[in-house]
Amino acid sequence: MRRLGIGVVGLGRMGGMHARYIEGGIPEARLVALADADGDRARLVAGELDAPRFYASMEELVANPAVDAVLIATPSVRHPDDVLAAVAAGRHVLCEKPLALTVDGCRSAIAAAAGAGVRLQVGLMRRHDADYRRAHTRLRAGECGRPVLFRSLQFDPEPPPPAFCDPAVSGGIFVDMGIHEFDLARWLVDDEVAEVHAYGSTAGVPELARVGDYDSAVVVLRFAGGATGAVELARTAVYGEDVRTEVLGTSGTVFVGRLPLTHGAFGRTGGVVSDTIDPSILRFASAYAEQVRAFVRAVLEGRPVEPDGEASLAALRIALAASRSAAEGRPVSVPRG
Repeated sequence: MRRLGIGVVGLGRMGGMHARYIEGGIPEARLVALADADGDRARLVAGELDAPRFYASMEELVANPAVDAVLIATPSVRHPDDVLAAVAAGRHVLCEKPLALTVDGCRSAIAAAAGAGVRLQVGLMRRHDADYRRAHTRLRAGECGRPVLFRSLQFDPEPPPPAFCDPAVSGGIFVDMGIHEFDLARWLVDDEVAEVHAYGSTAGVPELARVGDYDSAVVVLRFAGGATGAVELARTAVYGEDVRTEVLGTSGTVFVGRLPLTHGAFGRTGGVVSDTIDPSILRFASAYAEQVRAFVRAVLEGRPVEPDGEASLAALRIALAASRSAAEGRPVSVPRG
Protein backbone atom coordinates (compact mmCIF):
# COMPACT_ATOMS: atom_id res chain seq x y z
CA MET A 1 0.00 0.00 0.00
CA ARG A 2 1.31 3.40 -0.97
CA ARG A 3 1.63 5.79 1.97
CA LEU A 4 1.63 9.57 1.66
CA GLY A 5 4.64 11.23 3.24
CA ILE A 6 3.48 14.23 5.29
CA GLY A 7 5.49 17.05 6.82
CA VAL A 8 3.91 19.19 9.56
CA VAL A 9 4.83 22.87 9.75
CA GLY A 10 4.05 24.74 12.97
CA LEU A 11 4.27 22.69 16.15
CA GLY A 12 2.13 24.55 18.63
CA ARG A 13 -0.97 22.96 20.15
CA MET A 14 -2.68 22.27 16.82
CA GLY A 15 0.42 21.19 14.88
CA GLY A 16 1.57 18.87 17.64
CA MET A 17 -1.88 17.29 17.80
CA HIS A 18 -1.96 16.76 14.03
CA ALA A 19 1.52 15.21 14.04
CA ARG A 20 0.46 12.73 16.71
CA TYR A 21 -2.69 11.76 14.79
CA ILE A 22 -0.67 11.18 11.62
CA GLU A 23 1.91 9.06 13.40
CA GLY A 24 -0.54 7.01 15.41
CA GLY A 25 -3.77 6.57 13.51
CA ILE A 26 -3.63 7.02 9.74
CA PRO A 27 -2.30 3.88 7.99
CA GLU A 28 -2.28 5.54 4.56
CA ALA A 29 0.11 8.26 5.75
CA ARG A 30 3.53 8.47 7.34
CA LEU A 31 5.01 11.35 9.29
CA VAL A 32 8.31 12.08 7.56
CA ALA A 33 9.29 15.57 8.75
CA LEU A 34 8.49 18.40 11.16
CA ALA A 35 9.32 22.09 11.06
CA ASP A 36 8.93 25.03 13.39
CA ALA A 37 10.51 28.47 13.54
CA ASP A 38 11.57 27.50 17.05
CA GLY A 39 14.19 24.89 16.22
CA ASP A 40 14.30 23.62 19.80
CA ARG A 41 10.58 22.93 19.73
CA ALA A 42 10.96 21.06 16.45
CA ARG A 43 13.75 18.97 17.96
CA LEU A 44 11.68 18.21 21.07
CA VAL A 45 8.52 17.15 19.21
CA ALA A 46 10.57 15.12 16.72
CA GLY A 47 12.13 13.26 19.63
CA GLU A 48 8.75 12.56 21.20
CA LEU A 49 7.35 11.21 17.93
CA ASP A 50 10.50 9.62 16.60
CA ALA A 51 10.15 11.72 13.42
CA PRO A 52 12.92 11.06 10.88
CA ARG A 53 13.70 14.73 10.14
CA PHE A 54 13.08 18.12 11.74
CA TYR A 55 13.78 21.61 10.46
CA ALA A 56 13.54 25.28 11.42
CA SER A 57 11.81 26.42 8.21
CA MET A 58 9.24 25.47 5.60
CA GLU A 59 11.85 25.82 2.85
CA GLU A 60 14.05 23.15 4.42
CA LEU A 61 11.09 20.81 4.96
CA VAL A 62 9.74 20.95 1.39
CA ALA A 63 13.25 20.33 0.05
CA ASN A 64 13.02 16.84 1.56
CA PRO A 65 11.98 14.51 -1.31
CA ALA A 66 10.13 12.23 1.13
CA VAL A 67 7.57 14.99 1.77
CA ASP A 68 4.59 14.50 -0.56
CA ALA A 69 2.25 16.83 1.32
CA VAL A 70 2.43 19.52 3.98
CA LEU A 71 0.06 20.11 6.88
CA ILE A 72 0.28 23.80 7.80
CA ALA A 73 -0.49 24.74 11.42
CA THR A 74 1.48 27.97 11.70
CA PRO A 75 -0.13 31.23 12.97
CA SER A 76 -3.04 32.29 10.73
CA VAL A 77 -1.29 35.39 9.44
CA ARG A 78 1.43 33.16 7.95
CA HIS A 79 -0.86 30.76 6.12
CA PRO A 80 -0.80 32.33 2.64
CA ASP A 81 3.01 32.54 2.50
CA ASP A 82 3.36 29.00 3.78
CA VAL A 83 0.84 27.66 1.26
CA LEU A 84 2.65 29.45 -1.58
CA ALA A 85 5.99 27.97 -0.48
CA ALA A 86 4.57 24.46 -0.28
CA VAL A 87 2.77 24.49 -3.62
CA ALA A 88 5.78 26.10 -5.34
CA ALA A 89 7.66 22.95 -4.33
CA GLY A 90 4.88 20.80 -5.80
CA ARG A 91 3.54 19.62 -2.44
CA HIS A 92 -0.13 18.99 -1.68
CA VAL A 93 -1.43 21.08 1.23
CA LEU A 94 -3.79 20.70 4.16
CA CYS A 95 -3.87 24.15 5.75
CA GLU A 96 -5.48 24.87 9.11
CA LYS A 97 -8.27 27.42 8.96
CA PRO A 98 -8.38 30.19 7.92
CA LEU A 99 -6.64 29.85 4.57
CA ALA A 100 -5.83 33.57 4.80
CA LEU A 101 -6.99 36.68 6.65
CA THR A 102 -7.88 38.48 3.42
CA VAL A 103 -9.80 37.71 0.25
CA ASP A 104 -6.72 38.44 -1.85
CA GLY A 105 -4.63 36.07 0.29
CA CYS A 106 -7.15 33.28 -0.27
CA ARG A 107 -7.30 33.93 -3.99
CA SER A 108 -3.50 33.83 -4.31
CA ALA A 109 -3.28 30.52 -2.46
CA ILE A 110 -6.11 28.96 -4.50
CA ALA A 111 -4.62 30.12 -7.80
CA ALA A 112 -1.13 28.91 -6.88
CA ALA A 113 -2.38 25.44 -5.94
CA ALA A 114 -4.42 25.18 -9.14
CA GLY A 115 -1.44 26.32 -11.22
CA ALA A 116 0.83 23.77 -9.58
CA GLY A 117 -1.70 20.97 -10.02
CA VAL A 118 -1.77 20.09 -6.30
CA ARG A 119 -4.59 19.55 -3.81
CA LEU A 120 -5.43 22.32 -1.31
CA GLN A 121 -7.70 21.40 1.58
CA VAL A 122 -8.60 23.70 4.48
CA GLY A 123 -8.96 22.48 8.06
CA LEU A 124 -12.63 23.15 8.75
CA MET A 125 -12.79 19.87 10.59
CA ARG A 126 -16.47 19.85 11.54
CA ARG A 127 -17.30 18.77 8.01
CA HIS A 128 -15.53 15.53 8.95
CA ASP A 129 -17.24 15.07 12.31
CA ALA A 130 -19.60 12.07 12.30
CA ASP A 131 -22.46 13.95 13.96
CA TYR A 132 -22.27 16.90 11.57
CA ARG A 133 -21.99 14.60 8.57
CA ARG A 134 -25.08 12.72 9.75
CA ALA A 135 -26.95 16.01 10.06
CA HIS A 136 -25.79 17.05 6.58
CA THR A 137 -26.94 13.73 5.09
CA ARG A 138 -30.38 14.07 6.68
CA LEU A 139 -30.79 17.61 5.43
CA ARG A 140 -29.66 16.77 1.89
CA ALA A 141 -32.04 13.79 1.84
CA GLY A 142 -34.93 16.17 2.59
CA GLU A 143 -35.82 14.53 5.90
CA CYS A 144 -36.37 17.94 7.48
CA GLY A 145 -38.00 19.62 4.52
CA ARG A 146 -36.72 23.07 3.59
CA PRO A 147 -34.27 24.64 6.09
CA VAL A 148 -35.73 27.85 7.53
CA LEU A 149 -33.57 28.61 10.58
CA PHE A 150 -29.88 27.97 11.34
CA ARG A 151 -28.48 28.40 14.83
CA SER A 152 -24.95 27.61 15.98
CA LEU A 153 -22.82 28.51 18.97
CA GLN A 154 -19.17 28.06 19.87
CA PHE A 155 -17.97 28.83 23.40
CA ASP A 156 -14.33 28.26 24.34
CA PRO A 157 -13.39 27.49 27.96
CA GLU A 158 -10.85 30.32 28.25
CA PRO A 159 -9.54 33.10 26.02
CA PRO A 160 -6.17 32.95 24.27
CA PRO A 161 -3.63 35.72 25.00
CA PRO A 162 -4.61 39.18 23.73
CA ALA A 163 -1.64 39.12 21.31
CA PHE A 164 -3.23 36.10 19.58
CA CYS A 165 -6.68 37.72 19.49
CA ASP A 166 -5.30 40.72 17.58
CA PRO A 167 -7.19 40.65 14.24
CA ALA A 168 -3.90 41.29 12.43
CA VAL A 169 -2.62 37.95 13.79
CA SER A 170 -5.66 35.65 13.96
CA GLY A 171 -8.40 37.58 12.20
CA GLY A 172 -10.21 38.22 15.48
CA ILE A 173 -13.22 36.38 16.87
CA PHE A 174 -15.29 36.47 13.67
CA VAL A 175 -12.53 34.85 11.58
CA ASP A 176 -10.68 32.75 14.15
CA MET A 177 -13.81 31.24 15.72
CA GLY A 178 -16.73 32.26 13.53
CA ILE A 179 -15.37 30.80 10.31
CA HIS A 180 -16.38 27.33 11.52
CA GLU A 181 -19.99 28.43 12.04
CA PHE A 182 -20.16 30.36 8.77
CA ASP A 183 -18.85 27.35 6.86
CA LEU A 184 -21.46 25.16 8.57
CA ALA A 185 -24.21 27.65 7.71
CA ARG A 186 -23.46 27.39 3.98
CA TRP A 187 -22.88 23.63 4.08
CA LEU A 188 -25.91 22.60 6.14
CA VAL A 189 -28.47 25.06 4.78
CA ASP A 190 -27.08 24.60 1.25
CA ASP A 191 -27.40 28.30 0.53
CA GLU A 192 -25.31 31.44 0.52
CA VAL A 193 -25.41 34.00 3.33
CA ALA A 194 -26.47 37.30 1.75
CA GLU A 195 -26.30 39.66 4.74
CA VAL A 196 -25.07 39.76 8.32
CA HIS A 197 -25.66 42.00 11.32
CA ALA A 198 -23.05 41.46 14.03
CA TYR A 199 -22.59 42.68 17.55
CA GLY A 200 -19.45 42.30 19.68
CA SER A 201 -18.67 42.84 23.35
CA THR A 202 -15.63 43.01 25.62
CA ALA A 203 -17.67 42.92 28.83
CA GLY A 204 -16.08 39.63 29.90
CA VAL A 205 -12.46 40.25 28.90
CA PRO A 206 -12.02 44.06 28.67
CA GLU A 207 -8.33 43.84 27.74
CA LEU A 208 -9.27 42.47 24.31
CA ALA A 209 -10.58 45.92 23.40
CA ARG A 210 -6.97 47.15 23.35
CA VAL A 211 -6.15 44.82 20.44
CA GLY A 212 -9.42 45.47 18.62
CA ASP A 213 -11.13 42.16 19.30
CA TYR A 214 -14.20 40.96 21.23
CA ASP A 215 -14.65 38.27 23.86
CA SER A 216 -18.20 37.48 22.73
CA ALA A 217 -20.32 38.17 19.68
CA VAL A 218 -23.66 37.46 18.05
CA VAL A 219 -24.17 37.42 14.28
CA VAL A 220 -27.61 37.44 12.64
CA LEU A 221 -27.63 35.83 9.19
CA ARG A 222 -29.94 36.30 6.22
CA PHE A 223 -29.64 33.62 3.54
CA ALA A 224 -30.17 34.35 -0.15
CA GLY A 225 -33.06 31.85 -0.30
CA GLY A 226 -34.97 33.41 2.59
CA ALA A 227 -33.81 31.38 5.61
CA THR A 228 -32.44 33.17 8.66
CA GLY A 229 -29.82 32.27 11.25
CA ALA A 230 -27.87 33.25 14.32
CA VAL A 231 -24.30 32.53 15.41
CA GLU A 232 -23.12 33.01 19.00
CA LEU A 233 -19.41 33.15 19.86
CA ALA A 234 -17.60 33.44 23.18
CA ARG A 235 -13.93 33.19 23.99
CA THR A 236 -14.57 32.18 27.58
CA ALA A 237 -17.20 29.91 29.11
CA VAL A 238 -15.99 28.86 32.54
CA TYR A 239 -17.84 25.52 32.45
CA GLY A 240 -15.82 24.26 29.46
CA GLU A 241 -15.99 24.00 25.68
CA ASP A 242 -19.50 24.11 24.26
CA VAL A 243 -20.38 23.68 20.57
CA ARG A 244 -23.98 23.27 19.41
CA THR A 245 -25.76 23.57 16.08
CA GLU A 246 -29.41 23.33 15.05
CA VAL A 247 -31.15 23.55 11.70
CA LEU A 248 -34.92 23.91 11.80
CA GLY A 249 -36.73 22.76 8.68
CA THR A 250 -40.33 22.79 7.54
CA SER A 251 -40.82 19.15 8.54
CA GLY A 252 -38.03 18.36 11.01
CA THR A 253 -34.96 19.55 12.86
CA VAL A 254 -31.39 18.34 13.23
CA PHE A 255 -29.41 18.99 16.40
CA VAL A 256 -25.68 18.60 16.96
CA GLY A 257 -24.26 19.41 20.37
CA ARG A 258 -24.29 18.76 24.04
CA LEU A 259 -27.78 17.50 24.48
CA PRO A 260 -28.08 15.15 27.48
CA LEU A 261 -26.19 11.90 26.93
CA THR A 262 -25.42 12.61 23.29
CA HIS A 263 -23.49 14.78 20.87
CA GLY A 264 -26.23 14.61 18.24
CA ALA A 265 -29.94 14.04 17.79
CA PHE A 266 -32.65 14.20 15.17
CA GLY A 267 -36.12 15.59 15.85
CA ARG A 268 -39.30 15.38 13.80
CA THR A 269 -42.96 14.50 14.27
CA GLY A 270 -43.15 11.99 17.10
CA GLY A 271 -40.10 12.95 19.13
CA VAL A 272 -36.32 13.08 19.23
CA VAL A 273 -33.94 10.25 18.34
CA SER A 274 -30.44 10.46 19.86
CA ASP A 275 -27.19 9.39 18.24
CA THR A 276 -25.45 7.74 21.17
CA ILE A 277 -21.72 8.35 21.67
CA ASP A 278 -18.93 7.33 24.00
CA PRO A 279 -18.64 10.26 26.47
CA SER A 280 -14.97 9.46 27.13
CA ILE A 281 -14.00 10.54 23.59
CA LEU A 282 -12.67 14.10 23.35
CA ARG A 283 -15.06 16.24 21.27
CA PHE A 284 -13.77 16.59 17.69
CA ALA A 285 -10.73 14.37 18.26
CA SER A 286 -12.02 11.93 15.65
CA ALA A 287 -12.95 14.80 13.32
CA TYR A 288 -9.37 16.12 13.30
CA ALA A 289 -8.06 12.66 12.48
CA GLU A 290 -10.74 12.02 9.86
CA GLN A 291 -10.04 15.26 8.01
CA VAL A 292 -6.40 14.17 7.58
CA ARG A 293 -7.53 10.71 6.43
CA ALA A 294 -9.89 12.31 3.91
CA PHE A 295 -7.08 14.54 2.64
CA VAL A 296 -4.67 11.62 2.30
CA ARG A 297 -7.21 9.48 0.45
CA ALA A 298 -8.14 12.32 -1.90
CA VAL A 299 -4.49 12.79 -2.83
CA LEU A 300 -3.76 9.08 -3.23
CA GLU A 301 -6.95 8.43 -5.22
CA GLY A 302 -6.86 11.62 -7.29
CA ARG A 303 -10.18 12.92 -5.93
CA PRO A 304 -11.24 16.47 -4.97
CA VAL A 305 -10.67 17.52 -1.37
CA GLU A 306 -13.34 18.80 1.03
CA PRO A 307 -13.56 21.59 2.01
CA ASP A 308 -11.43 23.24 -0.63
CA GLY A 309 -10.04 26.75 -0.89
CA GLU A 310 -13.19 28.15 -2.48
CA ALA A 311 -15.34 26.97 0.45
CA SER A 312 -12.89 28.56 2.87
CA LEU A 313 -12.97 31.81 0.89
CA ALA A 314 -16.79 31.87 1.00
CA ALA A 315 -16.78 31.42 4.79
CA LEU A 316 -14.10 34.12 5.13
CA ARG A 317 -16.26 36.58 3.18
CA ILE A 318 -19.01 36.10 5.77
CA ALA A 319 -16.54 36.52 8.64
CA LEU A 320 -15.10 39.73 7.19
CA ALA A 321 -18.59 41.11 6.62
CA ALA A 322 -19.42 40.32 10.26
CA SER A 323 -16.27 42.12 11.43
CA ARG A 324 -17.26 45.16 9.39
CA SER A 325 -20.85 45.03 10.64
CA ALA A 326 -19.77 44.98 14.28
CA ALA A 327 -17.36 47.87 13.73
CA GLU A 328 -19.88 50.01 11.83
CA GLY A 329 -23.00 49.06 13.80
CA ARG A 330 -25.14 48.17 10.79
CA PRO A 331 -26.11 45.25 8.56
CA VAL A 332 -23.54 44.43 5.85
CA SER A 333 -24.05 42.53 2.62
CA VAL A 334 -21.76 39.58 1.97
CA PRO A 335 -19.91 39.99 -1.35
CA ARG A 336 -20.19 37.19 -3.90
CA GLY A 337 -17.79 36.05 -6.61
